[in-house]
Parts: sequence; C-alpha cells; structure tokens
Amino acid sequence: MVAERQAQAVKPDRVVYEITQAGRAELDRWLGEPSPRSGGFRDDFFLKVTAAARSGQPATVRTVLGNQRGHLMRELCNLDGLRRRTEDPVVGLLLTAASRHVEADLAFVDDAEAVLLADGGALLDTLQAGRPEAADRRPGPIRATG
Repeated sequence: MVAERQAQAVKPDRVVYEITQAGRAELDRWLGEPSPRSGGFRDDFFLKVTAAARSGQPATVRTVLGNQRGHLMRELCNLDGLRRRTEDPVVGLLLTAASRHVEADLAFVDDAEAVLLADGGALLDTLQAGRPEAADRRPGPIRATG
C-alpha cells in the first residue's frame, strides 16, 4: 500500500491510499481462501457451560444459560435496529449475517437447557459423579476431561 498526503485549503491534509500490485495479489489470494471459524470451540461461554454442567447444580446451569440468553437477546435487538437504519445493502447483509450467528447461539442455549435440565438434574448428577467429592457434595475444584 502506498500513501500520499494531499493538502486541503480549509481542512487538515488528507491521506490517499493506493494498493500496490503486491497488495492486490495478496488481497486476491486472501479473498480466494475460505475463512475458518476464528473463535473455535474454546469460546468463553462454552467453557462456562462445561463448568456449570460439571458443578452438578441446576441453579448454576440456569444462571449461566439465562445470563447468556439475555445478553444474546440484547445483541439481537441492537443488530436489528442497526439493520433497519442502514441504507447500505452490504452493511445490511453483514448485519443480517451477524444476527443469524446470534440466533444460532440462542439455539445452542435452548439446546443446552433442554439437554442439561430436562430431567430435573439427573444428568448433572451423572456428570458430577466422576468427581471424588461427588459422594458427599463437598465444594471443590471442577475437573473436566476432554
């Protein structure tokens, strides 16, 4: 990329950027590649769900899932407002994509709730059973294998 400073009479100088041939080649290469998920599955929320489930406490699972659901609903509402106000079709498309990601995250929260809490906590007891302190329910470190 090459930058050129251009003087303006009333405003501060502006900088005009121009892509070089090497930059264009790199851009074309990058655009031709698929984009893998950057966050992966070591996401903070996934770790919280794992820890909450391994705690054996339905209330902890409900709190983690409820907090995330509230956060995602606010995010979805914000994205929807931005999408309705934009006049740029590309920005609208990107906001729609972001909304769909949030909707998928909400579906995961629903799935986690259905799987982890549907049986009144029996599954959570099973998940916690692998811990040495599960027999007497003493608080202690949460361990997960994987």
